[in-house]
Amino acid sequence: MYSKVLNSIFRSIQKTNSDKLLYCPSKISIETGNICNLACPLCPTNDEAQKSIEKGLLSFKNFRGIFDEIKPFVKTIDLFSWGEPFLNKDIGDMIKYAKEKKPGLRIFIDSNLNVITDEQVETIVGNCLDVLKVSCDGVSQEVYHKYRKGGKVEAVMCNLNKILAAKKRLNSEKPHLIWKYLVFKHNQSEVEAARQKARELGIAFEANGMRVDCGKEIFEKVEDSVARDSEWIPDGEEYNNYTDLDIGKKTCGKPWKTLTVNWNGDVVPCGAIYDCGKYSFGNLLKQSFREVWNGEKFIAARRVIRGADAAKSNVICGTCKENGYQFF
Repeated sequence: MYSKVLNSIFRSIQKTNSDKLLYCPSKISIETGNICNLACPLCPTNDEAQKSIEKGLLSFKNFRGIFDEIKPFVKTIDLFSWGEPFLNKDIGDMIKYAKEKKPGLRIFIDSNLNVITDEQVETIVGNCLDVLKVSCDGVSQEVYHKYRKGGKVEAVMCNLNKILAAKKRLNSEKPHLIWKYLVFKHNQSEVEAARQKARELGIAFEANGMRVDCGKEIFEKVEDSVARDSEWIPDGEEYNNYTDLDIGKKTCGKPWKTLTVNWNGDVVPCGAIYDCGKYSFGNLLKQSFREVWNGEKFIAARRVIRGADAAKSNVICGTCKENGYQFF
């Protein structure tokens, strides 16, 4: 029988010192689909160069299979990765199922909130989605649309108000709403206006500097990324993540802490990998969790991060390590 106590003990003992792990991760990302309604310039989701990658949405049946496999040990789920979560019409049923099976579970969603149905509003509030981050990088349509191609800031505000109204009507404190503002060169001028708007709505606000092309960053040196994407990088130091090009991490702990499950069951060690089929570490619709978690690819990844020859690793973590890890 699975033991939470043993899982905690093994995690504290092994940390990043072992290749084969006796514990399982408490946080996992499950992608509801890699399809998006927007075409943000630094995201690969609607990049023509990535059109060969298989697109799809996670079915409720497959979600149940994946969740039942990780239920004994998972404490937090990010119910998103690439793509827009609310394009999946089953997302409300996924939240309801997970919460019924494990009431203490915490579920997070990050959305551009341009598309959400009234039914989805009711289900995320009624079934206690814990946190909803709303990615909205502007107050005026002119500024917002420069990066969120195809989106409408008016739609975001309308949907936010629908959720707030549902929370009030259902007397629910959840979901905790956070206005997530990525700061670019073109939208720096509206940060404070957005902060004030969030205050008026009664929701939290967080502003963070943008990242370079998130589909390419693990495959190149940071100086090359910055040279290509410099037009987007904000001025000054407050929101500029690239004032010092020596920003890469010295190591990465993700293969010991978490993983991401693609919409079709493919598993990758982190959310920085878009082509989950090419770089898959296994598949939770075909294998047990422990077969994947302690499979050949995960063991190789942990070994290369601990010091093995990256060139011989044959896992994507070797490429990421050679390029300085950047932000992942």
